Amino acid sequence: MTDNVETRPWRSADLDVLRASESLFAPQSYPRRFLSGDRGLRPLHLMVSAHLALRERRWTGQVAVEGNRVIALAQCVWDPADPESPTVRVNVADAQLGSGLGRRVMRELIARCLSIGLSTFTVDYAGSNITVDSMLQAIAAEAGEGYSLSGVTRGGIGHLTVRAAD
Repeated sequence: MTDNVETRPWRSADLDVLRASESLFAPQSYPRRFLSGDRGLRPLHLMVSAHLALRERRWTGQVAVEGNRVIALAQCVWDPADPESPTVRVNVADAQLGSGLGRRVMRELIARCLSIGLSTFTVDYAGSNITVDSMLQAIAAEAGEGYSLSGVTRGGIGHLTVRAAD
């Protein structure tokens, strides 16, 4: 990771930057990425556009940008009427995989979500992705004893629930 990487909350202009950066996120690697086990995977900018268009759901994101490229995106989608519905995911550009950037943007996203009152998150991921559990354990440890993690893996898909203590 270089010193030129900035992490920050999503801005509306980021959609065009994400679209231009899409080639950095190889589609064939989506299922192996941090927190992405969704069988309906599609280019990130189309997924974000779809979430932003849903009136019954809310969406927020945290990005890592380097110059004029998005190199990581952590996102949270939730139903405002269901406090246990938030689902989080993070995608990192191929060249930055393993750099800690996914953990950094996810940690910042979860902190922002907690600040707006969201306290329970679900994470679905490819069961072969052993990094996801250790990443979330590390985020929880950094935040203190305020989180509990529980999960199962079935049919190759892991499902993890992260709850912040009251």
